[in-house]
Amino acid sequence: MAALKSGLGLQAALTALVALLLLAMPGLPSPPLYVSLAGFAMAGLLLASGNISAYLKIFVSVYGLGYLLLALSKTLAAMGALPGVVAALLPPDFAATGAVVFAGIVLAISYWRPIRDITLIADPYFANRDAPTREIGLFRWFGRTEGQIGRNLVGLSIFVNFADVALTLGFNFFYRDMYNSLQALDAAAFWYQIVWIFVPLAALNIVIGMFDLYVDSALQVRWRTWLTHSLYERWLGQGTHYRIPFTDEEADNPDQRIQSDVNAFIQQTAGLSIRLLSQAAQLVSFIVILWTLSHDFVLPFTDTVVPGFLVWLVIAYAVVGTWLTHIIGKPLIGLDFRQEQVEADFRFALARNRIYSEQIALLRGERAESARLTGLFHAIIDNYVGIIYRRIKLIAFTFSYRQASTIFPLVIAAPSFFAKKITLGTLQQTSNAFSNVQNSLSFFITAYTTLAAYKANTIRLGAFKRAMTKAEALAGAGYGLAQGHDRSGDVTGRDLTLALPDGREIVRAPSLTLSKGGATLLTGPSGSGKSTLFRAIAGIWPFGKGRVDVPEGQSAMVLPQRPYIPLGTLRGAVVYPDTTDRYSDAAIRDALIAAQLPALADRLDEIDTWDRRLSGGEQQRLAIARAILAKPDWLFLDESTAALDEASEASIYGTLREKLPGTTIVSIGHRSTLHRHHDRRIEMVPTGEGRFEPRAGAPLAAPAE
Repeated sequence: MAALKSGLGLQAALTALVALLLLAMPGLPSPPLYVSLAGFAMAGLLLASGNISAYLKIFVSVYGLGYLLLALSKTLAAMGALPGVVAALLPPDFAATGAVVFAGIVLAISYWRPIRDITLIADPYFANRDAPTREIGLFRWFGRTEGQIGRNLVGLSIFVNFADVALTLGFNFFYRDMYNSLQALDAAAFWYQIVWIFVPLAALNIVIGMFDLYVDSALQVRWRTWLTHSLYERWLGQGTHYRIPFTDEEADNPDQRIQSDVNAFIQQTAGLSIRLLSQAAQLVSFIVILWTLSHDFVLPFTDTVVPGFLVWLVIAYAVVGTWLTHIIGKPLIGLDFRQEQVEADFRFALARNRIYSEQIALLRGERAESARLTGLFHAIIDNYVGIIYRRIKLIAFTFSYRQASTIFPLVIAAPSFFAKKITLGTLQQTSNAFSNVQNSLSFFITAYTTLAAYKANTIRLGAFKRAMTKAEALAGAGYGLAQGHDRSGDVTGRDLTLALPDGREIVRAPSLTLSKGGATLLTGPSGSGKSTLFRAIAGIWPFGKGRVDVPEGQSAMVLPQRPYIPLGTLRGAVVYPDTTDRYSDAAIRDALIAAQLPALADRLDEIDTWDRRLSGGEQQRLAIARAILAKPDWLFLDESTAALDEASEASIYGTLREKLPGTTIVSIGHRSTLHRHHDRRIEMVPTGEGRFEPRAGAPLAAPAE
């Protein structure tokens, strides 16, 4: 961000210097005085933009460069230092002043709340200082950091779009001169316009169109890669994904927000922002032309002169059209937001049916699931029908609006042409300029459907980021639950109170100690807070107060009753959460055999849906294999052998004692047969009002070998 500010300051100084030089040399052929004075305004705008959004800074900076290039190019053309063909392709003098106007507009809208909501999502990419993304070769050489590459690509895209506007202006003057040559029957002038004006313009138009697509695609790919990585790493970091449901922020279906909404947001932000400013450049350019053509316009069939009548007419026409479009199309914003939500709910329900297909089949729950899916799908159709009817109304108006706008300028200017006050070329130029101004002013009319979807995406991504921020705050401060380190090597709790998300207290422990070494069994009735206590020790439970201290520098692993089995190879499932290169094949096979899964030892590279392929007991034994590989200092087993028979359970505990002699084991369980595998017991004792307190129980027999 500091580099952006210093760059704007340097650019402001250079702009002011150029403007001063143009004023200081009156004998030098140069653009009109207003162009020189506009340079000082541009310098001020550059300095005032130091604290605005990183994304919008790019636009202001590019406008500043655009002013310098246009002012210097027109000066060189006036001095005869440029070839005639190149000079003929330059935009009018007022284009340099237009760049100042656009910079002022960007600075003004940067404080508008909807724009700030957008830039809060967009800015982190353009302000980051990460190394360029290695997996993408497009424009990797275009900056030293990923953020710098993004800024340079946006700037390049803006320049390309301005070049396209300049070409549009060139075509406007070409059509005027060509039609005038036809009216005058001047063959030489006609062929000159075709060969020396049209052909270069057409060739440049093709090249610019191809390059524009390449630049925009590279920007979107790089931006999406960085933002997607950033969001899912933040979502998965420090248990944020686990805590989001405990916040008061609406953040359903994070998978859709990271995959679909990010992609749509980037495409729409890049496309709409650059297109909008391109339309603004076209608007200013053609308004000047239209004003020049109608500066002394006489109303048809009267002698009344209305200066710039066509300008006022097209502005009034576009304002009324935009207002009516907003009235008709406003409900689309809510409908599009709702459509994203119901589509995601339906997709999530289908995914759950795939995951729990065995349970559904065993319970013969197909009819219930079909009825539930029917209800979810009907919600999609009902909402989409509402979108269809609203879009039909919007299209009916916008099509009528565009059809009427094509005939307006001809109807208004035709009387002057028939009275021989203007030429055929001027009539054509007037119609073309009116059409371009009308199109620019009607940007919101033609893009309303896209803007409605864009706002819905922005709302969803903004809510997702706010939810992550609140979840991170829960992790950082919680409700007074502090995390620290115990130098004695034990896990301890002091003045510990754990609550449910609704605020109801479930566990109170004035003092709690889980001693290092041996094995401790945590028992108690269901719902007494045993698993919640494990979550608090692991540091992921945000609701509570007091303090939990864990041994510093020691590793811990928690195995829940239902282990998570990732997609992919069996090797990846066994070594999780480590990567597959962490352990040798021999070590993985030995762990599987020790966990009583010898049949899987030679299937490490098979890809399957292992969470469906393996039984509940096999999944629990696979989790035990993970612990044998990881060799943690502390192993917390939350009913991690509940799906095994007693003999297999006893064998597993014996294996853990053998393979992990230095590991402290803490188990949650209900079976009395677990007692002989532990040497200490802590019991959750009810204390009234739904609260339980962990208290040390009678010593257990020495663990069975």
